[in-house]
Amino acid sequence: MTSSPPAHCWAVLATDASAAGDLPGSPEPSLDVRCHRRLRGPYTGGGSLLRSVVPELLECNAEFVAARAIEIVALAPELTSLVPRPPQTLTELATPRERTRYYPADRTLRLAHGVAELLMDWARTRHPGGVVITFRELDDADSTDRELVGVLLRRCDPRLLTVVAEADGAADNALGQALSSYARPVARRPHAEPELSPGTDLADLFIDSDGTSKDPAVHRAYAGLQPGERARRHTARADHLAALDEPTLRLAAIPYHLTHGTDPAGAGVQACLAAANSCIALGFYEATIEIALCGRQIVSRTDQPKVYGDLTHKVGACLSTLERAEEAIPYFAELRRDSIDPDQHLGASYMMAMLYTRHLPKDAHDEDKALEWVNNAIAIADCHPDPKRRVFFAAFMRNARALVELHRRDPEAALALVNEAIRMTDTDLESDEHLLHRSVLVYNRAQVLAGSGDHAAALRDYDEVIRRDPDYGDYYFDRAAVRRAAGQYAAALADYATAIRLSPPSYEAHYNRADLLRELGDEDSALADLDYAIELEPSHVDSRVNRADLLLARGELEQARADIDQGLAIDPRNVHLLSARGSLLADGGDAEAAYASYTTALGEDPGFVAAWANRAVLSYDAGRAAEAADDLDHAVALADDPALRANRAIALQHLGDHRRALEDLNIAVAALAAQDPDLLYRRGVSRYALHHTDGALADWRAHLAAHGAGYTSPFAAQIEQQAADLLAGAGIQEQVDVSVVTPAR
Repeated sequence: MTSSPPAHCWAVLATDASAAGDLPGSPEPSLDVRCHRRLRGPYTGGGSLLRSVVPELLECNAEFVAARAIEIVALAPELTSLVPRPPQTLTELATPRERTRYYPADRTLRLAHGVAELLMDWARTRHPGGVVITFRELDDADSTDRELVGVLLRRCDPRLLTVVAEADGAADNALGQALSSYARPVARRPHAEPELSPGTDLADLFIDSDGTSKDPAVHRAYAGLQPGERARRHTARADHLAALDEPTLRLAAIPYHLTHGTDPAGAGVQACLAAANSCIALGFYEATIEIALCGRQIVSRTDQPKVYGDLTHKVGACLSTLERAEEAIPYFAELRRDSIDPDQHLGASYMMAMLYTRHLPKDAHDEDKALEWVNNAIAIADCHPDPKRRVFFAAFMRNARALVELHRRDPEAALALVNEAIRMTDTDLESDEHLLHRSVLVYNRAQVLAGSGDHAAALRDYDEVIRRDPDYGDYYFDRAAVRRAAGQYAAALADYATAIRLSPPSYEAHYNRADLLRELGDEDSALADLDYAIELEPSHVDSRVNRADLLLARGELEQARADIDQGLAIDPRNVHLLSARGSLLADGGDAEAAYASYTTALGEDPGFVAAWANRAVLSYDAGRAAEAADDLDHAVALADDPALRANRAIALQHLGDHRRALEDLNIAVAALAAQDPDLLYRRGVSRYALHHTDGALADWRAHLAAHGAGYTSPFAAQIEQQAADLLAGAGIQEQVDVSVVTPAR
C-alpha cells in the first residue's frame, strides 16, 4: 500500500456518519489556532500563531525573527519587547493628530507573504519532520486572517508545513479559491464542548468566550439574563481583559464588551473610536469599517456629532482605499448634509476630490469635479480659526490640488502648488511640527520633478526626504527609478536592495530590479527576481511577459510557453504575450499559427511595433516580400528605427525597389554598420542596381575590410562576380581584392 502525499486540507463540517465516510479525516494538528475576529480583530489567528512560533525561534534562530520584525509587530504587538526594533518611519512615529499618510490596501497581503516565509523558516529549522497547523473559525475571521491562510495554502510546502483550514463558506472568494486550488477536502466533526461541572454558570461561559460560543444552551442562558446584569458582566469582562494590557484585545473583545456594557454610548463608543484609529493606522481597513459602523449604531449624531462624524469619515475613507469608492460617496454626503462643522466639510470635500481624481474607476474620473471639491477644501482650510491648523490644512489641501493638476496634465501648476505648501509649512510651523507631512511634501515635489524629466532636482529632493525618513522603503524604490533614468545604475540597484530590506515582500521591487538587471546583462539575477515576483503575485501579467521574453532569448522554450499560456489565461488580449506566443510558434516551425498570433495582437493594438516586425519576417520567409514590406511600413511609421529600416530594405531589394531600399540603408548603415558590416554589402547591392559605381565599390571594400583577415564574408563570391561585371561595364581594369577574407591555410 502507498500513502497519499502530504497536502493542505480543507476541513468541512460533516454532520453525520455517511458524510464523514465520504471524506478522509483531517490530520492531528501540532498547533490549533482560533481565528474568530471577535477575540482580537485583525490577525486574531495570525497573531496567536506568532505568539507561539516567535519565542521558539528566538531560542536558536533569532536572525529569522529580526528579518521579519515588521510583520511580527504588526500582527502580534504583544511581542514588541522580544523582537529587534523594526524600521521606525515617520508614519509610525506620527501622532494621530499629525498622521497624514496611510498604508496602501495591499500592505496586509505583503505582511502575509512575510509571515509565510517566517513560518517556513520556523518549520525547516525547528520541525524538519513536518508540522500541522489548524486554523479554526475562518468563517468568522477578519479578512486579514482569511488572506493570510490563502497565502499559506499557496506558498507553504505541505510536506513541511501542512495547513488545515476549517471553513464552510462558499468558494467564490479569495480564500475559497485558494482552498479549491491548493487543498483537499477532509471531514471534521463539530468541536466537542467541554464537560461542565454541576452548577456552571452558562451565561458566564458566553461572556468569557467573548461572544464566540455556538453552544445553544450557553446562548439561551445568556439571553435569559436581566439587561442590567448582562451589561454588568460585560463591563466586568472588559475590565479583566484591559488589565491584561494586550494591545490586540483592544481591537475587538474589549470594544465588544464595552458596547454591551453599562456605558455603551460613553466607554463603548470611545473604545470603538480607539480601535478604529488603531486599525486604520495599521492598514486594517475592513476591520476599521466594521468597528466604525458598530460605533455609529450606538452614538447619537446629535449628542456626539464630532465622534459620529469621525467614525463616518473613517468608513468612507476605508471604502475608498479598498476600491469600493462608489459605496463611500453616501457617507461623505451624509457628513455634508447633517453637519455645519467646517472641519467635517473640509474632510468630506478633500475625500470627494480624491474620489474623482484617484479612487473611483477610471471611467468615472472627473478632474473638473475634483478641482471643484479641492478648491472648496482650500477655501475652508484658509479660514480655519486655529493658526497652526490653518497652515497645516492649507498646505495639505494645496498638495491635494497638486495631484489633481497632475491628472489635468499641468505639471507646472502642480509644482507651484507643492512649492507653495512647502513654503507655508517651513515659514509658519516649528521645526518639529508635522514632520511626516512636511516630508511627504518634499517627496511629492520629487515625484513631480521626476515626471517632468528633471532628474537632478528630483534626486536632490529624494536625498532630502530619505535623510528625514531613512527607514521608509518606498522612498528608495522611487529613487531607484530616477537613478536608473539618470544612468546611475549601481546606485539604483543599491536603492532597490534597501527598499527590499526595509519592507515586507513586494513583487514590484523585484519586478523593477529584474528589468534593470537584464538591461545590465545579468540575466541570471534578473530571472531570479522575476521568479520571486511571480511567486509573490502570480497574477501580475507583466512579470510573466518579461520572464517569457527572457526565457525565449535563453532558448528555454517550454518554460516560456508556460508563462505565455498562464499569462494569456489571465489576460487573453495581452499584445505582448500574443506576440511572444507568435515567436514561440515561429521557433517551433508553425509559421501559420505564429502569423495568426501576431495578427491577433495587431487587432488588439495596431500600434504594437514588434508584432508588425515579426509578422513581416514570417511573410518574407514565406516568399511574400510585398506583405513584408507593407508590415514594415507600418512598423517604421510607428517607430523609425534603423533596424526596422534595414529589414525593410531587404524586402524592398527583393521587390526590385532599390531606390527606397537605398534610402533605408543610408540610415541603417550610419547607425548600425559598425555592429553589422553586412549592411554595407546590401547597400552596395542597391547602389550597383542603380548604377552608382563608385558607391557600390566603396561599400563592398568597406564590407570586406570590416570582416578582417582570417574571416570569410558570406558575400565574397557575389562581390567578386558583381564587382567584375561592374568594372568591366565601366571600362575600368581593376579587381576587388578579396584575399583579405580568404581563410588562412
